[in-house]
Amino acid sequence: MTLGSFTKGVIILILLFIAVFFYKKATFKIDHIGYSSKLWAHRVNSIEKLEHTQKNYVGIELDIVFNSTTKTFDVNHPPAKSIHLNLEEYLSHINQTNELGIWLDFKNLDSENVKTARNRLLFLTEKYQLNKNNIIVESQYPEYLKLYQEAGFKTSYYLPAFLYRLSPEELSKKIEEIKIEIKSQTPSSISTNIVDYEIIASNFPEQTKYLWSIDKTFTTRMFKNFIQTRKALKDPKVEVLLVRVNRKKGHR
Repeated sequence: MTLGSFTKGVIILILLFIAVFFYKKATFKIDHIGYSSKLWAHRVNSIEKLEHTQKNYVGIELDIVFNSTTKTFDVNHPPAKSIHLNLEEYLSHINQTNELGIWLDFKNLDSENVKTARNRLLFLTEKYQLNKNNIIVESQYPEYLKLYQEAGFKTSYYLPAFLYRLSPEELSKKIEEIKIEIKSQTPSSISTNIVDYEIIASNFPEQTKYLWSIDKTFTTRMFKNFIQTRKALKDPKVEVLLVRVNRKKGHR
């Protein structure tokens, strides 16, 4: 190998490294082309991350835990250690002119806090003049979502995870259980990891769907993820796809 060809090889490697670095940091990937209106930022649980994502995405997802003693929401995803970020403070940093979509993954919604938490959320939306139709309240317990739906919020039933790992018999039984829940509780949508998209698209074709795809940019599933993501985004019943935000600042 001559010195000239060696130098060219080094330059190509450097340029390739730079391209990979910036692609990893890019807000949208190749598989997102044409569907930016469906892409929301996943796990925006800090003010720093909120400031970044609300400038680049049409919606955000965050995790909330209700404290029945203080009647406040803590922005946190257990078992991560709380930084005592109150939802009220969080919402004060939202640019109201953006009509930002807000997906609230309610981690501890139950029979004891359902009404008090609903009232608190109504107070906060009125205080910050937020459009309830832009807010999704998600829970694994659809029986507690009706009060939120009646109050004007969108709701989503967080489906049991990793359905694709079940045996045919187990899957059939689980699908029937989910159908019963949907029929009796009538959540406005269902939500799950994109790995289960094929299953829910087949069994719940008319149900509005919210998904998340949060694998790292470069994985062994990269090409499979590309095909799956494109198929899901083309589905008119998929309204939102949460995507990973490759940003260390404010990530928690």
